[in-house]
Amino acid sequence: MEEGLNLQSEWCNVPIAKKFSVIPSFISREKHYSVDVIGMLLEGVLLRGVCIQYAQKSIGLTSYPVKSKQTVFNWIKWLSFYHPAELLEKAGAKGNGYLQEDEGFQKEPSLRTYIPVIVDPNSQAVWHIDYIDHVDEDTLFQSFEDFLDKISFKVKGITKDKWQASNNALKRLFNNLWIGYCHLHCQKKFQQALKEYRKDTGISVKESEELYRKFSDILENSTHGTDMLVKANMLEKEEKEAFSHPALKKRLDELKENSINYTRHKEKKGMTKTTSIVDNFLKNAKRKLREAMSFRTPESAKEFFRSMGNVRNFLPFTTGSKNAHKSPFMLSGGEAYNLPWMQVINVYNGFLFV
Repeated sequence: MEEGLNLQSEWCNVPIAKKFSVIPSFISREKHYSVDVIGMLLEGVLLRGVCIQYAQKSIGLTSYPVKSKQTVFNWIKWLSFYHPAELLEKAGAKGNGYLQEDEGFQKEPSLRTYIPVIVDPNSQAVWHIDYIDHVDEDTLFQSFEDFLDKISFKVKGITKDKWQASNNALKRLFNNLWIGYCHLHCQKKFQQALKEYRKDTGISVKESEELYRKFSDILENSTHGTDMLVKANMLEKEEKEAFSHPALKKRLDELKENSINYTRHKEKKGMTKTTSIVDNFLKNAKRKLREAMSFRTPESAKEFFRSMGNVRNFLPFTTGSKNAHKSPFMLSGGEAYNLPWMQVINVYNGFLFV
């Protein structure tokens, strides 16, 4: 190692066959700031709902002031050099082949922008995140193809909503893919149909809750597609008056039509029955998309969300959470060597030639 670096000796004994450095580590893009300061600012802006202007002021209280927003934009671009899947693979993380996929969208004049995200439900690692300002099956296919090009594991199954454009894109790309539909999306739509039915018929809250319970019981407890189909037909006969209403009939028909997809998790160990993990991540992504509105370019938006995925993957969960002090990267089999999250990326040359 070069002379003049104040390194702790135990860090030099890490058994890894690559050349790397630790704090004071690599020289950051703006030499006045330590890596920890940059990491704290990026965590706040990308994951914690902190606006760039407030982050600038906060850093100025304890460190060299960040005078220009362009400095922050440079850091975001710096962190977005690698696609999340590429960086995870580079660092030795492993995917198990069963994933969750969903999209966040924002309607704007002449645009319907989408953020497709693919997450491992066990580790919560973000394997894919993209920004598409005009979405259709072909643009989704191109986005998912970019993800496929960067992974070494086989994608076996994906739990998602039933949007046909993304279904078609995934089926075109992944051979013999098992697709399961999210129960939460189904239940939410049935609740909306119940509100319409109550408004039209004036049934009581208790009767409405009983219909929801019976519908959910079929959704949750059916062991396979045929079992769900039989139970749904029995419910339709039992509650003939209710399910003759167009709103409820539509929802029950949809359940019967897609019974196989709603029971995939019973057949394939590793698949989940909801998309709750990816949905939780998308809440923050969609909020950022709303805040930015038209003040962005497709290129800068891609960089922003790619950086968001990389921070989420390497930042450890906080105290009190289920996996406290472990990051999705660590839960995917990656080794962090007890280093700060940005230094972990540095160990695996995540900033090399950036």
